[in-house]
Amino acid sequence: NPLWKRIPVHGANVASNEGNSSAAGSGAESAALFSKLRSFSIGSGPNSPQRVVSNLRGFLTHRLSNITPSDTGWRDSILSIPKKWLSTAESVDEFGFPDTLPKIPVPPLEETMADYVRALEPITTPAQLEHTKELIRQFTAPQALGGRLHQYLLDKREVEDNWAYYYWLNDMYMNVRIPLPINSNPGMVFPPRRFKTVHDVAHFAARLLDGILAHKEMLDSGELPLERAASREKNQPLCMAQYYRLLGSCRRPGVERDSQYLPSRERTTDEDRHVVVICRNQMYCVVLQASDRGKLSESEIASQILYVLSDAPCLQAKPVPVGLLTAEPRTRWARDREALQADERNQRNLELIETAQVVLCLDEPLGGNFNARGFSGATPTMHKAGDRDETNMAHEMIHGGGSDYNSGNRWFDKTMQLIICTDGTWGLCYEHSTSEGIAVVQLLEKIYKNIVDHPDEDNGLPQHHLPPPERLEWHVEGPQLQLRFGQAAKSVDKAIDDLDFYVYRYRGYGKTFIKSCQVSPDVYIQLALQLAHYKLYGRLVATYESASTRRFLHGRVDCIRAASTEALEWAKAMCQGEGANVTLESDREDEEESRKVTFSIYSKDHLRELFRCAVARQTEVMVKNILGSGIDIPLLGLREASVEVTGELHELFTDESYKISQCFLLSTSQVACSTDSFMGYGPVTPRGYGCSYNPQPEQIVFCVSAFYSCEDTSASRYAKSLQDSLDIMRDLLQN
Repeated sequence: NPLWKRIPVHGANVASNEGNSSAAGSGAESAALFSKLRSFSIGSGPNSPQRVVSNLRGFLTHRLSNITPSDTGWRDSILSIPKKWLSTAESVDEFGFPDTLPKIPVPPLEETMADYVRALEPITTPAQLEHTKELIRQFTAPQALGGRLHQYLLDKREVEDNWAYYYWLNDMYMNVRIPLPINSNPGMVFPPRRFKTVHDVAHFAARLLDGILAHKEMLDSGELPLERAASREKNQPLCMAQYYRLLGSCRRPGVERDSQYLPSRERTTDEDRHVVVICRNQMYCVVLQASDRGKLSESEIASQILYVLSDAPCLQAKPVPVGLLTAEPRTRWARDREALQADERNQRNLELIETAQVVLCLDEPLGGNFNARGFSGATPTMHKAGDRDETNMAHEMIHGGGSDYNSGNRWFDKTMQLIICTDGTWGLCYEHSTSEGIAVVQLLEKIYKNIVDHPDEDNGLPQHHLPPPERLEWHVEGPQLQLRFGQAAKSVDKAIDDLDFYVYRYRGYGKTFIKSCQVSPDVYIQLALQLAHYKLYGRLVATYESASTRRFLHGRVDCIRAASTEALEWAKAMCQGEGANVTLESDREDEEESRKVTFSIYSKDHLRELFRCAVARQTEVMVKNILGSGIDIPLLGLREASVEVTGELHELFTDESYKISQCFLLSTSQVACSTDSFMGYGPVTPRGYGCSYNPQPEQIVFCVSAFYSCEDTSASRYAKSLQDSLDIMRDLLQN
């Protein structure tokens, strides 16, 4: 089901250059372009050198993509000098890179189709693959639709900063109608705190909010450091746009398509800054900085939080759990939001929430019944808060625990929800459409490290003569809205009961050992994930890993497809005659017979050679993605262009193989944290797994998810298969 497709949190952030987006033209056309470029004055308008060079890149990329085979040597020699030539055309930074980021390319059509076939080989039957190849032959034939659509995308690239951005944003987020919690919003757990009194809770919350405010001031002043690639054209600038979308932003539900509220980058001097604090389903507006009294100090913020903590439990009437509605399917929530807006007070409340810097959720601890089913021999939890383990804490961050706990104490549309429990558990739930995990993790880790490195003695909270925070009152007296709260409670509780989630720490080794094997830790773990799946099911499936495309203007991610023919051959050999551990319903289908394999016993040398081939292929796919030459973004562009040009989908995109390729039964991402924290999320299909991982020097933290309603999947069983896979990989590669 394409509605279940979602981009995971944050993948391999491998740095690289801009690939084939820079080169030199030839003949009269090139001379004319160079002449035109020199004639413009310095500026930032449509005819500025920066914009002209961007368009020049697009022109040359197009020219080079159409060179005949006999010209490839010339093409390669030109592409070997990417940034030096451009340095004469525009201003450059201290490392010799152009000041403006290149546009994301449109890879050659033949290249995309060839890579698409390679991606299909390990996950489709021979009959399915042959049918797709025939469709591709028709699609790419001279004068066929494929060439027209490819040119359409090239023309689109010429006139837009990022031709793929809104195709991608709508497909992965805005058009998806399923609920945000579990299916889209990741949850992150930080090392728990020790709170002795409610004052400690308020003080810690105040320090977090003060850090948020300081970060916002840095963004407004333009002092956010520019990040640069760490390898492959080292020091190349990376796009920072998503870092500016974290604070003060919000997703808005739509009946057919969602939208985003993004604050203006231009700040007015009299602009107030506030957060919305939710405690026991009651919402409060806490102003952190006001035009009439300036910025609140940490102790002043703490006194405001303490007021909330003391006021919310004492309310005579139990607040309506409006936040529960944000956990509903998007179309249903859009209609509920329209009903809420019929009242002016509700309109203002919605505006306050959507424009708040963040939402702060003050939670009650979950009970122990949210702990996952472990497996024999699993390592014990690292973090504890009372009798709660790491899996229990992760549930709190992802969904709140249900209507009887904290799921109504949320606003799942909000980009950043900071969550603090009275037992010291804390972390975040974030709405994914505005940014990748790297921006969120870096922001919170920076604030957290500052708190840890600069502990200050809290000698009680001084009395302040500030007005108390405004309590948001909701008008929900209509019978239809009242009915909706009960329905929302049932649906969110059912979804939470179905989530099979397990935090597993593999302590056999970490990235120190992996690097000693001269393998990228990300590539190594991706192959371990493939082997773990093969050991369970005897086959590989479409696998998603996010790859950063921030080397390009407004770049977000493309998909590293880890299920390769090379990985399949290695996994078969590693299992050496073992059958699948899980019998699937689909195994009984006739078409699956073609996937059955005959095993033989291989030497360790042969297994190592197969492993190196799988590593090389995984690395190649990863590099192509970060250079803007993956297959998923170009395929998406061709699919959307097909509708825009012809009014209907080409058969290539209704083909069975395409549907299989887009159903990611294994959705993965690396979430590297400098603190002992971790981020997790649910599967992206009812029959699949979600698996994020945080490689540390001597261990690897996995967050594995599945759904109990699928009899074929189990988070703890997959974690056990991961343990076995990582163990036998160590035995294969050590020494």
